[in-house]
Amino acid sequence: MKKLSLIALILSASASCAYAQTYTAEQIMLLNEDSRKSLTETSDVFIKMTDAQGNTRERTLKLRIDDGDKAARKSYLEFVAPKDVKGTRVLALEKSNADEDPDRWIYLPALRKVRRIAGADQTQSFVGTDFTYEDMSITDGVVGVKHHTYKLLKEETIKDNSGVERKCWVVEAIPATKKQIEQGLYGKRIIWVEQQYYTAIQEHYFNKSGQFFKIRTSSDIRQFPAAGGTLEWRPNLFSMKNLETGHSTQVRFEQVLDQPIDSKIFTRRFMEIGL
Repeated sequence: MKKLSLIALILSASASCAYAQTYTAEQIMLLNEDSRKSLTETSDVFIKMTDAQGNTRERTLKLRIDDGDKAARKSYLEFVAPKDVKGTRVLALEKSNADEDPDRWIYLPALRKVRRIAGADQTQSFVGTDFTYEDMSITDGVVGVKHHTYKLLKEETIKDNSGVERKCWVVEAIPATKKQIEQGLYGKRIIWVEQQYYTAIQEHYFNKSGQFFKIRTSSDIRQFPAAGGTLEWRPNLFSMKNLETGHSTQVRFEQVLDQPIDSKIFTRRFMEIGL
């Protein structure tokens, strides 16, 4: 119902334009956000990291997300394997105010201590992967329009990682707030949003000097169980590659949507206990 309401609203707004099927960049990113957000997400996440020489490392973690309030996403993750990262936990509480940093904490089992992750640390690698803390918190959509300026560049058809051709909108995202410009890693991002499920199947990241240095792709779009016995279409595989180092990270999800999650999970106190 939530998705149908938003899609109907955007279609209605577009129909009032000269061309009924012409969307603004902001509308496209709202559709994209709605396609990947449910009330809650309960996931087992499998990560595979590969360096330029082909050596691999793997990580397994549990992820809990509460998106009941789009403007204030709550997420908790806990590593369960391998031993060197087992028990590491990260809590992130996003904020709707573009001028405020998200509240992020990390629990390191070796120190038995919860440490706050400062906004200035958001460009650091997330536990050795090619994702940064900034990547984990970028939210294009309701919050994104407050943090970024979006521009629709063109439409084109590209192949996803599964070899399936998908017609896409190509959207440019540029940081719009002073804090994001100063503390963020990216000067701009180019996002390919496919037009069937509104999924971002490819994203190019440019540094502040304008150099294209990272690429994220998603594929294996499949149905996941959601509220009321419904099924939602989402990508199951994500990949991030650093073009400068040749290092890449692949992420696979096993998830269930819209299941109740105890609110105590999203607290600093729970970080010391774990799942």
